[in-house]
Amino acid sequence: MSSRIHSISDLKFIKPPTLYSWLTKNASPHGSLAVIDVRESDYVGGHIKGSWHYPAGDFYNHLPEIYDKIYANKIHDVVFHCMLSQARGPSASLKFLRSIDDIVDSKVKQYLEDEVHVYVLKGGFNRWQGEYGKDASVTDGYNAELWDVGL
Repeated sequence: MSSRIHSISDLKFIKPPTLYSWLTKNASPHGSLAVIDVRESDYVGGHIKGSWHYPAGDFYNHLPEIYDKIYANKIHDVVFHCMLSQARGPSASLKFLRSIDDIVDSKVKQYLEDEVHVYVLKGGFNRWQGEYGKDASVTDGYNAELWDVGL
């Protein structure tokens, strides 16, 4: 899988309604889901329920932990996002995919190459909160006041 991904144009983007459907049905297309939020200080004001927070500035150092969590929990679909999913989210997904080749544990490497599907949330959390921010079933810690003033 990782050898086929060379640039952002190779990534698969999904829209918030698709992710919403996966979350509310408790099933993604391939059976299990992890959402990875790479926002930094802009993480305030809410996040997708159950998402894993790995800020972009230190993301690369957390890749072994992320790989192990995905393997241990038999995750099949991984969705990355940042605030707008124009830079940090796509960049993190590329780092994730490109560094699979460097994994030493052959079982983990094989699992990630064969079983894991990677997506980027189109429009990022900004678009997500506009559509589902007030829905506590899919969004935690939402602070409408922060979003109403345009932060």
